[in-house]
Amino acid sequence: EYARRLGISTLELNKRLNEDPSLDHEIDGTVTKLSIERKDENLIFDSRMAWHFAKDTFKIFLTIEPMEAARRVMKDQRGEEERYTDIEDACNKLIERSRVERDRFVDIYGVDYYDYNNFNIVIDTTSKTPDEVVAVIMENYDRYIHDPSAFPSPVML
Repeated sequence: EYARRLGISTLELNKRLNEDPSLDHEIDGTVTKLSIERKDENLIFDSRMAWHFAKDTFKIFLTIEPMEAARRVMKDQRGEEERYTDIEDACNKLIERSRVERDRFVDIYGVDYYDYNNFNIVIDTTSKTPDEVVAVIMENYDRYIHDPSAFPSPVML
């Protein structure tokens, strides 16, 4: 949303945030606040860093092969902030965006969101439909609710 308002790509926004992380802090503060104020509700955060700021929660990391991610992005209408010339361009820019975000979060917070040990489950979505991903999440979430200790390290799915 912020990239759209500025009329720039999400990759360009991520590069700008390297110089001024104030938006990162604003977003992350909101996640922390919501996770505390609404801890009795079932909330879902779609965020690279929510696992770090929303404490005592079920943490999920979704992976995908870069070329499949590019194919999906090319099919999706994401507006001007995510426009690519072709699948290879999308793949390259998605990989670069991921690298820029990862580096920025390591610099700002000293944590790596690609460290799977930060999560309860890691799901490779490359060959799964959205319904299959939801089914895997719900099955494991139910297990987590009944016994959080059943996830001492990430379950790779």
